[in-house]
Amino acid sequence: MDRSILIVAPDKDAHASALATVLRSEFGVEAVVWDSASFPAQASLSLTLDAGTDFDIDGPHVRLSLDRLRSIWWRRPNPYRVNHSVTDPKVRSFCAYECDALFKGALDVIDVPIINHPFHEQRAAYKPFQLWAARRAGLAIPRTLMSNDPAAIRAFWDSVHGRCIYKPFTAPFWTMSETRPLTPEDLDDLDTLRHAPIIVQQKIERGLDVRVNIFGDAVFAAAVETHVAEAALDWRMDLTATWREHHLPDNVAASLERLLADLGLQYGCIDMRQQPDGEYTFFEVNPSGQFLFVEIDTGQPLVRALAELLMQAGSLASLQSPSTHALQFARHP
Repeated sequence: MDRSILIVAPDKDAHASALATVLRSEFGVEAVVWDSASFPAQASLSLTLDAGTDFDIDGPHVRLSLDRLRSIWWRRPNPYRVNHSVTDPKVRSFCAYECDALFKGALDVIDVPIINHPFHEQRAAYKPFQLWAARRAGLAIPRTLMSNDPAAIRAFWDSVHGRCIYKPFTAPFWTMSETRPLTPEDLDDLDTLRHAPIIVQQKIERGLDVRVNIFGDAVFAAAVETHVAEAALDWRMDLTATWREHHLPDNVAASLERLLADLGLQYGCIDMRQQPDGEYTFFEVNPSGQFLFVEIDTGQPLVRALAELLMQAGSLASLQSPSTHALQFARHP
């Protein structure tokens, strides 16, 4: 077996499992899925800044060392799970912050490529920053207001003659947060915005919703066909939606690649809408988005493209000098 690839993801994550299968079957590389929720209650992590080069993780009968680790996919880390014996909320919060300081700090100093690095991924997930970066990259974006000011939102609503939508900055973990039209009835409840701001955008007329998955310099586009009226604003509302391969103009693809480079990302899932006149409008980029559903419908080799990216990143890193520190994982007895 070649050097291993670490996938930081929940144990039963479908994307992690699919990638691990492709890496083993097509590249002969072992992939280890590690759930960050096991730290610190079940797992120990140790970083030594000396001549040590060990990177050990107690996974399913697999042990890794730093010099055998090729690259890392920062898929979807779970929150750290502090042992239930720590009951004080302030102390539990402190423990979680300390775990984050060690884990992410260690990722900054080990000589292993990370796709995507958590620092860049977190920054890219901020909607104000990614929309600004998209416009700078030459992409069209909707007219946008982000605010908790009811008067400002009413004025925006009037300026676009009520043709606008709204959505949250982040998806609540307990419910679906689909894009919705901002109706006159909603305007009566705007005082609640004092508690949390929203994103309000001019509605882009119905066209063709396009999902672009980018892995390094490999760009794949697919268009969705929906079958229910509720999906007119958000295709996720149609569980029967189907996807087909879509030809993306070279200039749009180049702008998207520039956007990801500006965001410090090597992988991202982008949502756009092509209007009837052929123009494309950028909606958002998800630095760790889902893509298996597109591969199933279109046959595009998305998992393999990610595997190749992780393999290539590891090959480039192997040409650099070896690390002089150790990152160790071990299971508590």
